[in-house]
Amino acid sequence: MRPIKADRSYAALFIAFAIVLAELSLFYRPAGFAGGPSDDQQYLDIALSWYAHGPQIGTSHWALRHPLILSITGIFQLFGPSIDSLLLVPQLFYALFVGVTVSTILRLAGPRAAALWLVLVILSPVIHAMGTSCYPEMLELAFGATSIWAFLNARRSAGGSMLGWAMLSGLMLGCAVLTRETAAFVLLFYIWAFLRDPAMPRRAYLLLALGVALPLLVDNAWLWAMTGDPLYRLHVDKHHVLIASDHMVGKTYNGSPFFNPDLASRWIPAGPTRLHWAINPLGDFLIDPAFGFVVLGWALSALPFFRDRAIPRPPISTLLLLLLAVASYVIVTWVFTLRPQPRYYLFVIAAATIGFALYLDAALAIPRLRRRVSILLGLVLLGGGVTIAVAPDQGWQAKLVVPYMAAHPGQYSAEDHIVGRASYPLARLGMAGKLTTVEPMVGGYRFRQISSAMFDGSAPFPHDPGYREIAFLDRPSPWLLLLIRPHFRTALLVEQRVR
Repeated sequence: MRPIKADRSYAALFIAFAIVLAELSLFYRPAGFAGGPSDDQQYLDIALSWYAHGPQIGTSHWALRHPLILSITGIFQLFGPSIDSLLLVPQLFYALFVGVTVSTILRLAGPRAAALWLVLVILSPVIHAMGTSCYPEMLELAFGATSIWAFLNARRSAGGSMLGWAMLSGLMLGCAVLTRETAAFVLLFYIWAFLRDPAMPRRAYLLLALGVALPLLVDNAWLWAMTGDPLYRLHVDKHHVLIASDHMVGKTYNGSPFFNPDLASRWIPAGPTRLHWAINPLGDFLIDPAFGFVVLGWALSALPFFRDRAIPRPPISTLLLLLLAVASYVIVTWVFTLRPQPRYYLFVIAAATIGFALYLDAALAIPRLRRRVSILLGLVLLGGGVTIAVAPDQGWQAKLVVPYMAAHPGQYSAEDHIVGRASYPLARLGMAGKLTTVEPMVGGYRFRQISSAMFDGSAPFPHDPGYREIAFLDRPSPWLLLLIRPHFRTALLVEQRVR
């Protein structure tokens, strides 16, 4: 279906419907707040400090993600500090990402392509997880998508409107880079457009460059004034590999984190493939359910696309989308040598879903290809839908511990990761210090996590003669997971020390 010249009211209704549908989808199996040793606990603690004491000079790379910290602090000012307020931040930026992307596809490729993309992105598990948990990746993606949207609007505008769009594009990209430096790869495409595309005059690109630089200069000037170090951000970022990580061989690394194959080889892969550090994520894109198989679907769909001349050329260059995905992959994996986990590749997934939606839109116009398209789309949607359906709730321990302790007051002990995840919700209830890692005294209570293997008999149940079993707090499990693994059960065992 070719683009239609829809009036603004139709486009606004379409975009509003897309945003509402996307936001409603986030209520289904949200990833939630992990807390404890996870990064989102760092962002919560830093934002609470800003909320209580004003701007703080961060001493870690987490604390220097100022767009995220400022967003959380602002939401806290409006609605008060809470986990719900914290998770509102990624939800709002998810809405921004969906809105600007649907707007772009609607204008360039038409409503059917936009609707297909919306379905694909809603059922992309890693994007769903980042829209329902508090990490910087959704902000980086939303700022980057808004920058590209504003850039495309600048190319089709004139006069002051064009300059305003160009400035907005630069500002959004500057905010994306401040959120996570990996977003800088978008600059490569703007530089390419500056050299090869005459659609905009040079002064518009000058304003775009100024917009990119402005947030970075303001942020760096403030850090310089407060610390006396003109390269404070760079020095802090370079030291992130000195923070102990269970995902790295040797826990820490004393060396440069940039362009460093030795560092990259030390990261423990997050996905199921164990090939080579340089290509591990490529294997994960094809078989890791966290990606929803969108890249596999995109690759499969490209085969008949390039071989069948009957399929019309899409209005958005699939080659450009592929280059964008490759550039993001290279920056994350080879330049910044980050641990290759799915959430770092949101730009790759976004480009893949757009490319796949464009293929489906073009191929659906050919009757003999509709069955093939339906099968491909069904496989991708099944992979994404099932993965989201069985995805674990990151904060399940806290959701069991906090209500139990509220109903049964006392002093409790637990493993450190459980204490970390429940500490803030307990503090909100005025129960700070009631759950610790200290071994309980006689008469005291503790929580112990029991694995599924202990319930099905494949591992010994850990009875402790020094404790009396009080209760089992069963972890809520998705019905689909129980259907696949009927013996699956994980729980917290509540015990009282008797001697």
